[in-house]
Amino acid sequence: MDIANIITDCIKTETPIYFGKYGDGEFFCIMSYKGSNCDNDNYTEKKKNGLIESFKYMVDEMPNAYIGIWHNKEQMYAWENLVKKPIKWANYHSIMLDNTNTSDKIELYKSIKQSNMKKIYICNPLLIKAKILFNIDYMVQVPFNNWFDAYFDNIFESIKSIIKDDTKYIIMTSAGMGAKILLYKLAKQFPNNIYLDFGSALDKICTLRTSRGWEPDYDTSIDWLRDIIPSNWNDPKYENIYHEAKQKLGIHL
Repeated sequence: MDIANIITDCIKTETPIYFGKYGDGEFFCIMSYKGSNCDNDNYTEKKKNGLIESFKYMVDEMPNAYIGIWHNKEQMYAWENLVKKPIKWANYHSIMLDNTNTSDKIELYKSIKQSNMKKIYICNPLLIKAKILFNIDYMVQVPFNNWFDAYFDNIFESIKSIIKDDTKYIIMTSAGMGAKILLYKLAKQFPNNIYLDFGSALDKICTLRTSRGWEPDYDTSIDWLRDIIPSNWNDPKYENIYHEAKQKLGIHL
């Protein structure tokens, strides 16, 4: 099911919720495939173990956790065999602008921008425009891929240093397979926050680059989000982002 409206309600009421996306890459990783996903993010044993651990915790221990699954029954069965409790399956594109449930997703984006909760976004450097789109308080940059094995502990500690126990946060990621493990570790220690795995959802609108091949065209997305697009959205200082995105995003296309 599409859960954009559920997430919106949680944001408005500051109710903890988790939404994580487990697609082909995560599935191939836990099945010990060799190689890497479409973003050249390598399948490693450490990442495999972390993904399995994170999935088990989110399903069996988190009270309000939803899993966005790629549309494949074989994969669903494999994930279901890892856990004890029923999985709250959600549409993989629940928070990604496409041509389904558009009004709910627009309302979700508005609710993020308008929320008084502090916001943290963990993402690659090219998504810097998300800061002004959502009024994000803290941007934490990670490499485009393969950061998990080498840099996870440092990134996790840097985010922990931001979080205050008496403050609620919306914590968002666009950081590949390792993002699921990062969100799990954070949710385990700080369960009162909202955790959203955005993945590639903001690539097109923030960088002009089609990174998955299914995205609505740029002008359509801008029109949908016109109420929250800031006046400096087209500032020339962002031009370098668009050029670099052509080289670093959607490379599998």
